[in-house]
Amino acid sequence: MRATSIGHAGILIETRSGSILCDPWFHPAFFASWFVFPRNDRLDDELLDRIERADFLYVSHLHGDHHDEPWLREHLRRDIPVLLPDYPTGEQRRRLEALGFTDFVRTTDGVEIEIAPGLSVAIHVETSITDGPGGDSAIVVSDGESRLVNQNDCRTTDLTALAAHGPVDLHWLQYSGAIWYPMVYEMPAEEKLELCRAKVESQGARAMRYVEAIGARAVVPSAGPPVFLDDELRHLNMVTGSEATIFPDQRWFIDRLSAAGHFGVLAVPGTEISVDAGAVTVEHPVSEAEIDAIFTDKAAYLDEYAADWNDW
Repeated sequence: MRATSIGHAGILIETRSGSILCDPWFHPAFFASWFVFPRNDRLDDELLDRIERADFLYVSHLHGDHHDEPWLREHLRRDIPVLLPDYPTGEQRRRLEALGFTDFVRTTDGVEIEIAPGLSVAIHVETSITDGPGGDSAIVVSDGESRLVNQNDCRTTDLTALAAHGPVDLHWLQYSGAIWYPMVYEMPAEEKLELCRAKVESQGARAMRYVEAIGARAVVPSAGPPVFLDDELRHLNMVTGSEATIFPDQRWFIDRLSAAGHFGVLAVPGTEISVDAGAVTVEHPVSEAEIDAIFTDKAAYLDEYAADWNDW
């Protein structure tokens, strides 16, 4: 099994039995205020071709940083089989049908099914009011030799459910914030900073509970944070660590994983993580020094990113 990061919660999962494209997000979301971090607008042509030729599509939920309608409309064939979470309403199917998709594989919450010889999936759904329009979901993928849990930003209530399908090799999950509280509220600066730090800590603690429950060989911080490139929103990015914001980056959670004895993989768009006979190997699209520079000189990285998208 090979899992390639394509940015944010996006993953291309490839096995001998077929490939699954998860949550491809390339266009700025939420009134063009959210951008993928690290940027994924420089993926090589070979990877882009593999992405567009995927055998199955999985969109976890309808939030704009997971359900990228312009990209889905323009880059995938209309008859790609879509793995459909078992939501209580038909909103997701209707939205995808409106984009022209015609082939849907309806799943049952938490039940493993074989979608191709030797390739099985189980999609777990959450449907509270906080899980977005229709709900949110996580997917467990197994090729008979390796198993991947893509939890993205699904706040699974049953912490044992995702691990019930068997030992997990790769666990992709969110750890960073994804809402506007408390940054946009009017309050004293010190109070806002204190609330942000408390929110960051609670986010990290929740993610670590998921990590402990799954017990995967390797954990991949995923599904955030976004970055904000508009001048009036740049203060929402966490660059020095002193900002009043809830968006720590991947290094922060990697350090937390390491301190707890877990193997964390810092994936950037294009990073390939392979599992073979239980061994996990990582291949990045750029050098370690270039990856380090994204985070150690983050302000300059965001300046260049913003300049490149200035006309958007």
